[in-house]
Amino acid sequence: MTASTLRLVKRHHACLEIVSDEGRILVDPGTLGPAPDLAGADGVLVTHEHPDHADIALLDAALRRGVPVHGPASVRDALDAATASRMTVLADGDRLAVGGLDVVVGGGEHASIHPDHAGPENLSYLVAGTVLVTGDRHTPWDGPVPVLATPVDAPWLRAVDLIRYVREIAPHTVIGIHDGLLNDAGLAVADRVMASLGREGVRRSVRPGVGDELTIRVDGAPQD
Repeated sequence: MTASTLRLVKRHHACLEIVSDEGRILVDPGTLGPAPDLAGADGVLVTHEHPDHADIALLDAALRRGVPVHGPASVRDALDAATASRMTVLADGDRLAVGGLDVVVGGGEHASIHPDHAGPENLSYLVAGTVLVTGDRHTPWDGPVPVLATPVDAPWLRAVDLIRYVREIAPHTVIGIHDGLLNDAGLAVADRVMASLGREGVRRSVRPGVGDELTIRVDGAPQD
């Protein structure tokens, strides 16, 4: 990874586009918004199988077009039989390059959403040593995490748990995503939670709107 900056684009809900001079990655293109453009994509990373993170029709289309798709086995199992064999199944501890960007894989079980039933496997991705996209869990991480992209709202999420996770990870920047089910009142609450993270040592916290772009230095500091 030789680029000094990354450009992050919020496509919708949990879907982020990560762009550098080396390549373009789509992360969690789900169904809660317009399908992102596959043209020029070097790869797709999927954290887990839930529809708001994994639009199966889009993933099938990507694989048919030769765009690599990476994620847990449960995502592969949901694909069309003609495309499933082309998907790369990842697991905790894997490391790969996507579009010239280094990707380190962590993860485990989805955050608890039912007292009697375990959730699906959920992978988290540290891209270019800079941006950790967690999906739907608070994944422990060894080593620095300059930028944390994580849900600011979810059925499983309490504000106190997000604050504790931010204290544990100690990022420079927090990007709040996963807000596609909130009305205006809910978004205002989410923004207040994001603003409170400044008291936890976070230098920048933001909940980008659809189409908003952020430029991030590879050390996680905001780009002036």
